Amino acid sequence: MRIVLGIFALSAVLIGAAGVFGLRVNWTESMPRGIYQRMEPALERGAWVALCLEGHAAELARERGYVIDGSCPSGLTPIFKRLVGVPGDRIDLAIYGVAVNGTPLPDSELKEVDSRGRSLEHTAQGELVLSEGRYFVMGMNPSRSWDSRYFGAVSANQIVAGARPLWMF
Repeated sequence: MRIVLGIFALSAVLIGAAGVFGLRVNWTESMPRGIYQRMEPALERGAWVALCLEGHAAELARERGYVIDGSCPSGLTPIFKRLVGVPGDRIDLAIYGVAVNGTPLPDSELKEVDSRGRSLEHTAQGELVLSEGRYFVMGMNPSRSWDSRYFGAVSANQIVAGARPLWMF
């Protein structure tokens, strides 16, 4: 019982400190669990970013409980993803996976249903060349991540911060 209370207390302190020091605790499976520092985003392939969902993606995220309430204009919390495609990149999306500039991304096949068996909409399959200010994002665990394969490329104005991992657990 003391261990459970200790973990709860530590979690409360970390979450409280997060707002004060620009830190964020990630408990989801789409990125490594840990503590991240918010910073100015580096809009380059491979960078980790925090972004706000908009429109239909935000509505679906709220309806299905994919994202909790937070500070985004949609009323949701920013989500962490990795930039896998940047302006000018060619994204090939097919049921068997994603390729960026001809290089296949591991474990990136499209899922038909989410972890609760609900049908998933997909971004249109085929080739997409990212225009200026557009980014393709994916989670670190593509088999569990709800990302650009499903809600499409995101705009630069949706990216609210960079994310640097400080401690993984």
